[in-house]
Amino acid sequence: MQQQTLELRTRLRVVNIEHSRLLKERTSQGWFARMGELKSERRALMAQLAGSRGSPEVASVPPEAANQNTPG
Repeated sequence: MQQQTLELRTRLRVVNIEHSRLLKERTSQGWFARMGELKSERRALMAQLAGSRGSPEVASVPPEAANQNTPG
């Protein structure tokens, strides 16, 4: 459970960093589409984090979403 919460928080941090970067670079191609994806992912991650505090079983972030746009 703690490991899952740590993974969710880490992914949320990565999403927030990319969101902040995109806010500064409003000229990039596909900006609106990516911002929409990031907002949806942020909402899902925050909901999972909130649920993990009150429920022992929380659906994990799909691997394709967790690995999407990770630095490295």
